[in-house]
Amino acid sequence: MKNLKLLLVMCVIILSSSVSAKEIRNLANPDSVSVEVERMLENLELANQCEALEITIFFSVSEDQKIQSLQVSSSNEEVNSYIQKQLSNEQLPVEAWVKGKIYELTVVKRMS
Repeated sequence: MKNLKLLLVMCVIILSSSVSAKEIRNLANPDSVSVEVERMLENLELANQCEALEITIFFSVSEDQKIQSLQVSSSNEEVNSYIQKQLSNEQLPVEAWVKGKIYELTVVKRMS
């Protein structure tokens, strides 16, 4: 019985560490995507070297509730590529997103 409890505790620890290691995205609504992009920029060294950065993101929602036709526009091509790679095909919750609608979001990163 003691070995079973120990095994169970080890499994819980392993599962909780793998969940916390995975980046959890909260994409519940358009405002949350802006917050997520701001968080990505905080972690991106290249964006921290820029004085100010304005990023505009265009995308639509596919039938299976994923980001599609994603376009990212800013003055920094490497930042554009990074954000596009991170958001491409992200699953979106059904509640706040309209399938087929084109969304335009602008995020401004201020000087650090």
